[in-house]
Amino acid sequence: MQYPKILIIGQSFNKKSGGGVTISNLFTGWPKDRLAVASNANLLSGIDTSVCNTYYQLGYNGKLHPFPLNLILPKIKCGLLQVNETQQQNATSTASGSGKYKFIYNILLALLNFFGVYNLFYKLKITKEFKGWLIAYNPDVIYTQLASLELIRFVSDIKDHTKKPIAIHMMDDWPLTINKPGLLYAYWQNVIDREFRKLLNKTELFLTISDAMAEEYEKRYGKKSLPFHNPIDIGFWKPQSAKDYSATDNFKILYAGRIGFGIAQSIADIADAVNQVSKTNKKLQFQIQTADVEELKKLVTFSNHVKWVQPVAYNQLPQKFSEADLLLLPQDFDEKSVRFLKFSFPTKVSEYMISGTPILVYGDDRTGLTKYALKEKWAYVVTNNNSTSLVNAIYELISNEALRKSLAQTAQNIALQREDATIVRENFRKTFMAIQ
Repeated sequence: MQYPKILIIGQSFNKKSGGGVTISNLFTGWPKDRLAVASNANLLSGIDTSVCNTYYQLGYNGKLHPFPLNLILPKIKCGLLQVNETQQQNATSTASGSGKYKFIYNILLALLNFFGVYNLFYKLKITKEFKGWLIAYNPDVIYTQLASLELIRFVSDIKDHTKKPIAIHMMDDWPLTINKPGLLYAYWQNVIDREFRKLLNKTELFLTISDAMAEEYEKRYGKKSLPFHNPIDIGFWKPQSAKDYSATDNFKILYAGRIGFGIAQSIADIADAVNQVSKTNKKLQFQIQTADVEELKKLVTFSNHVKWVQPVAYNQLPQKFSEADLLLLPQDFDEKSVRFLKFSFPTKVSEYMISGTPILVYGDDRTGLTKYALKEKWAYVVTNNNSTSLVNAIYELISNEALRKSLAQTAQNIALQREDATIVRENFRKTFMAIQ
């Protein structure tokens, strides 16, 4: 079987971010010598070497951050990394100590964005060293998820330099949301749109994350795309799937994932609803599994009914999801969040669906995820942004065993039919073969 040689720009393989998990699952089975990653993100933290072990740390004059930020932030060497699984584990633990720099880094970024100069400082260039490595590696296709102006420009430069086919994969509607508020907001928004359209015009393969996004982007950019999102390894997930839907004394609602833009307020809404229901159901528990515990503390008050739980390793997720009584997919209702989430398909959706645990979708009915759940009836959906609707939904889901079982089985059947990684990966491979 033939596999094109792929260079991935920007997104690394990992088990902690949506984009990282998605490409890890899509490219699983690809020969390791046919995959490489070049990224300006810190590659010393949490990379997945089970799929790819060739990583090139991009930077600015040999450093991870440009001047003057490199005078304050930790020094990380750029260039080709010698990575193996043991080094990955050590690097991850070492990198965790850099948390003290996060506050300083966020302040500096906020200032750069406010004064409209961020994109003047963060400008990746094809260095002599990277050019030499790129020639030696000689990829067949350049794959990227972009999500920043500097990556748009950098990938465009690589295209001009190598003449290789480009594959762009959109995870979210970031062209409308990545620009930060500041004195030159309108200027940079126009630049982002212009540069992205310019790159699209010389892109051979355009991938999106959902059918809704593909439809919208054809209208907006005049370019057809193919939807690919996170597939499911049936052999990994199915054996752990839940089978007993009888109500337990301790009814557990679980959310697993990030805390931040687009989902923060809805998490707080669920916590408030759980606190109300817990007045009559003393053993109801809302577990929030996230690495963003400091952000979570700003949203909710922990109690016997609302708890933070430590993230577990990816290989423990099937059991974790199946042990819950209800899984939560939250989406905020404010206009900016709806615009950002409108065409998204979170990585965890297919993982939730295969788990055999019923799902609660709480979100605006204009988002693609909510529309999908309503159309296919694979989740209990609350589209009203009010406490009463949430409280009533939780009461009904706790008391109605037949409903929970029906929702869970419908979701699992759809996942088995549409998200099987064996089929999706082969279609993904053929798509790349067609453009090399």
